[in-house]
Amino acid sequence: MAGALACLALAEIAERHAFFERWFNGLGDEDALSVSLERFDPAFRRVDLAGREAGFEALATSLGARRGSRAADPVSIAVEDLAVLWEAGNAVLASYVEVQGPLASRERHRRRSTALFVAPPGGGTLRWRHVQETTIQTGGA
Repeated sequence: MAGALACLALAEIAERHAFFERWFNGLGDEDALSVSLERFDPAFRRVDLAGREAGFEALATSLGARRGSRAADPVSIAVEDLAVLWEAGNAVLASYVEVQGPLASRERHRRRSTALFVAPPGGGTLRWRHVQETTIQTGGA
């Protein structure tokens, strides 16, 4: 059975992706970005679909520039197949599948992600420390 920290990590994955959907569709308050960024460790690293690595500052800049970027063609972002792969002390490694695409279309893109979460040693808010994304190819090999 997953521990309390693992349950928080899975809930955080769902909550953060719901924020991304609202943010890209231009919904919610401007202040929501700063609140959302507090859920990421200052040493956060992301490896994107092309294998490029970026840190917290790049994430903050990218999100700041993309509020409402999908307002004219709203996007749906959902997560499924959430699982805890490992949990020890103040860290949790989780995986999930992100499913996204235009609301007006049935077209969906899927990516499998692995995320590492850490909590401060004395307790406190669980934070994203690392995420790696991989495209899930459809069709034959």
